[in-house]
Amino acid sequence: MRDEFDCDVLVVGAGPTGLCTALMLEQHGVRVRIVDRKPGPVEQSRAAIVHARTLECLDRLGVADAAVARGVPITDVAIHSSGRHVGNMPLAGEGAADQTRFPYALALEQFETERILGEALDAEIEWGTEVVGLTDTGSGVDVETRSGMITARWLVGADGASSTIRKLLGQEFDGETYEQSGMLADVTLDVELGLQGMRLNLTPGGFVGILPLKSGRYRLFGVVPPYLHKAPAGDVTHESYAPLDHDVLQRWFDDYFKVDAKLEEIEWASMFRFHSRLASKFRVGNAFLAGDAAHIHNPAGGQGLNLGVGDAVNLAWKLSQVVKGEAPEWLLDTYEEERRPIARTVLKRTDLGFKLETGDSAIAVWMRTHVATRLVGVVSRLAPVRRMFFHMFSQLWIGYRGSRAVGRAVGQLKAGARAPYAPGLTHAPGYQVLLFSVPAVQFEGPVTTHLIPASDVATYRAYQVDGPRLVLIRPDGHVAAVAETAAGITAFLDTVLVRVQVRR
Repeated sequence: MRDEFDCDVLVVGAGPTGLCTALMLEQHGVRVRIVDRKPGPVEQSRAAIVHARTLECLDRLGVADAAVARGVPITDVAIHSSGRHVGNMPLAGEGAADQTRFPYALALEQFETERILGEALDAEIEWGTEVVGLTDTGSGVDVETRSGMITARWLVGADGASSTIRKLLGQEFDGETYEQSGMLADVTLDVELGLQGMRLNLTPGGFVGILPLKSGRYRLFGVVPPYLHKAPAGDVTHESYAPLDHDVLQRWFDDYFKVDAKLEEIEWASMFRFHSRLASKFRVGNAFLAGDAAHIHNPAGGQGLNLGVGDAVNLAWKLSQVVKGEAPEWLLDTYEEERRPIARTVLKRTDLGFKLETGDSAIAVWMRTHVATRLVGVVSRLAPVRRMFFHMFSQLWIGYRGSRAVGRAVGQLKAGARAPYAPGLTHAPGYQVLLFSVPAVQFEGPVTTHLIPASDVATYRAYQVDGPRLVLIRPDGHVAAVAETAAGITAFLDTVLVRVQVRR
């Protein structure tokens, strides 16, 4: 049946979400094509923060080391008010090195992220290929482009906030557009600020920040007051970026950043609108939406690119198993069941943070000016608060408890939670079973086993094991089930895999 189609999966959109989807599918042996209406790769930095959970996802794809080599690890955000340092908030919490291989956020330009993923792909990206129509045939999808027809068993729309696929699927993109305008700029300065971390300046009108980049340039970002400049009106789209003049940018920098420096070179600068929107469905028949095509929000916390990569990894392993006949088709329904609530939660959190940061009421401005700056200095010294901030921004909190794609768990480890970090464990394309204090067993199908020796105290501690345990880990790094016997794991695998057997 697979030969009836030009490809198993057609991915529309060659941004980070689409590229991660295509790469994981390819690594799982799926025939994939990836098209994009742009003439070529982006040259701007755009999304420039990669959080810990996203680096873990990139690690599963074999490209995390390349990303870290091309980026700048950021562990703290230095908070300033009117140029005065008032405290630090962590992007690496207390004990973060015990929680993840990547206890930091990574400053990495989007074009670098895309380049790294593209270099790992075997498939050629078909640039300049615009989708103009699609028909779901029931058994697959016929996708009409300006250069011809492509038939695929499944379609993934990862084509950004102005998604053509979302519109062709008739999906609403409900939410709001904020009155405030935002600005992004990559610049060089006539002073060296160093690479020690991110700097965030609280102002009466909102927030602005400086992020160091590997190239020696700095990313400037934040809210722009209406009197200075306005972003373009129009559709909900990242194509609404508008160019900036040097004098406007310098004025903004002087008025709001409170740094005694001049802008030497402006590599890229643009205005944009802030949006908060969520697609009504993430799956329609044989088509899926992922990344900005499914959800878009304001930039508080730098969550956007990271949320899209999470979508990609969640969807791609499920698609690969269904395509290869290893899993029942209902597994694909759990993509929306798992990821849409996560996106909704992130939207609510970033909306709240953004409104606190930018509200223009007298109370909001007074709170930012007189209370928030003092509070930051106090709470940033508290270890529980530092852990909380790292956990929240890093997206390590994301879990799928209650999903049909996870089973039961005994002991303290929860099914659906992100699998704890353990340095000695390696990744595998399918499910993995960790064996703690139980005899070695082998499971048929896309399942590998790892016997954890009693001497590996760190892994036993990380997985909170105090007796015989088998821990089943999904291909996306989340706990699928925890049992005391092999029969408990097999009972769950029988629901999500086809013809699973166990051999002793």
